[in-house]
Amino acid sequence: MESTSISNGYRAEQPSKSENLIRSSSLTTDQYLRSSQSDDRSDGRSLRRPFAYETYSHPAEMPTSTIVGNSSSVSTDPHTSIEEMFRDRNMAIRYRFFNRLDPRGSRLAMPDHVVPSDFYSVLPLDDFKDESGKQGSIVTIFSVWNTMMGSSLLAMPWAVQQAGLALGIFLILAVALGVDSLAADLPDVCRYFWGSVGDVLSVFFSVVVLLGGIVVYWVLMSNFLYYTGNVIHEAMQPNSTTIPILENRTFTCDVYCPSVPKYHEELDDVVNYFGNLSSGLINRDFFTFDNLWKLQGSVPIYLAIVTLPLLSFKSATFFTKFNMFGTISVVYLMSFVASKAHDCGINVSFTDANSEHFAELFRWRFPALTGTLTLSYFLHNVVLTILRNQKHPENNARDLSIGYSLAAFTYVFTGSVFFLLFPTIRTCISDNFLNNFGSGDAMSATARLFLLFQMMTVLPLLAYLLRAQFFYATLGTIYPGMGYVLLLNIAVLSLAVSIAIFYPHVGSIIRFVGSFSGLVYIFALPCTIHLKRLHMRGTLTRFHIAIHCIIIFLGAANFFTQFFL
Repeated sequence: MESTSISNGYRAEQPSKSENLIRSSSLTTDQYLRSSQSDDRSDGRSLRRPFAYETYSHPAEMPTSTIVGNSSSVSTDPHTSIEEMFRDRNMAIRYRFFNRLDPRGSRLAMPDHVVPSDFYSVLPLDDFKDESGKQGSIVTIFSVWNTMMGSSLLAMPWAVQQAGLALGIFLILAVALGVDSLAADLPDVCRYFWGSVGDVLSVFFSVVVLLGGIVVYWVLMSNFLYYTGNVIHEAMQPNSTTIPILENRTFTCDVYCPSVPKYHEELDDVVNYFGNLSSGLINRDFFTFDNLWKLQGSVPIYLAIVTLPLLSFKSATFFTKFNMFGTISVVYLMSFVASKAHDCGINVSFTDANSEHFAELFRWRFPALTGTLTLSYFLHNVVLTILRNQKHPENNARDLSIGYSLAAFTYVFTGSVFFLLFPTIRTCISDNFLNNFGSGDAMSATARLFLLFQMMTVLPLLAYLLRAQFFYATLGTIYPGMGYVLLLNIAVLSLAVSIAIFYPHVGSIIRFVGSFSGLVYIFALPCTIHLKRLHMRGTLTRFHIAIHCIIIFLGAANFFTQFFL
């Protein structure tokens, strides 16, 4: 800072040339124009003053008690110089201004040059603390838990069946412990250690994960819409069998084994459906409910037509109001599983291999579970966004661990309890366990309808995050215009609809996306960043390199094993 004399003999601080450019960004247009017209330097250039920079032409004009808002006085010592009182007051105002900005992002964080180091020893900062926009530990814990709870919860019983009961429970707890210790907002960390290259890599893989989440949501939403439409159609028929079953309380444990055709049979059916579509439209016999309402045909397309306008909103703030439905849906699913466990009882045998209730404790197909879990616990690109609003940052590690513990408990409860209650052979467990219940099951029909609405509110948020990261990385803005947004949304929906039609297997999609994102975000990037940090400190050894190479190898093995299951 440079000190200049004022005409009345008092001294006030004026910003240096380098500081003028930075601080001028705090001025509005009107303030800048007024300052440039009324304040001139000796060299003829206009003086740019920082935000709320106050001066007085005479000491009598200055208040005897320098007060900021309703806070206590900054300085009332009679021996304090006029220059220090000016500086302290203006620094306090600027501090409050920056502290009131949105705390959720780093872009509006207070720069280091705004508040000098001695400022913290001058002012009573507790008087200026603004806790608006902050959240307590309870909100943080449930935000962590709710963010991790998603589509993988419906696939957890299937994933436990793939690994075996004992090994499945162990892996759910072990992966939660390992991922919790590695949780970090890797885009920010990569940007710090690797610069622009790390930033591009982290954004690319984050977009891949978001795209995978959208595809999984689309497959599930198509499934929920299809079965909900079936229930409504059957209920409207004169000789409906759905309503009597819904009202009949004798069918308490109505779990069944859905027939799953082989993939080439599925593909042939889809190809024949679309191949005969053009000629069938001419024939009136084509316009039947079964042809117009087909899970691997028309339903994903209907859903795209309805959803496209929702994905094109400039801001997704409206949909954040429905975040509470995420917690409600998880609680409902857990209650649903507990209710079916009460109705069906425990149907398990660990000794009789010929029994239909035989349950294996260990299976070699466990990579299907580890691949699913790496997506189930995925939080690595939003964790700092959640924790940044914490009112007590010293509790971040504890709250994050509690959130992961809740997620692990939810996965263990849902996966193991449904596995134990299943009344027939375990290989019949579907990768969406709601498919193990018929259309006449009231609780499953309610769950599908509720989850359909909940996912319809979450999908625009995922699409918004994807387009914001993609456009900011490529075009430098999060909203380049409606044309660009429509093109991106159409491309994303085309991919989602194609997969929902030709490969609607939620479990396989989750394990592939999860193992790939886990390889990058859980195994590779944390290890390479840690090695980079050790190298910068000069403490990197061959032992460190060997250990972390083994960890990366395990992540790669987890991904490539998915192709052989």
